[in-house]
Amino acid sequence: MKKLLLFQTTRAVIRAERILQKEGFKLRVIPVPKDISSECGIAIELSEEDCAKVVSILQESGIVAQEHGENPGDC
Repeated sequence: MKKLLLFQTTRAVIRAERILQKEGFKLRVIPVPKDISSECGIAIELSEEDCAKVVSILQESGIVAQEHGENPGDC
């Protein structure tokens, strides 16, 4: 299953993408689906298995991301 990370700014998405790619995570930057409200309209899609680790890495880097999926808060 895939999870989405939502961000407040495009700059935050770009920083997060760079950090996570350096860490070796497989992810995709995608437009936020129309049925989801987001500040900047861009999200990172990643595997559910990586979600908790990714959120932790981003928090350590000072990047705030909101997880969105079938069960928000699972990661």
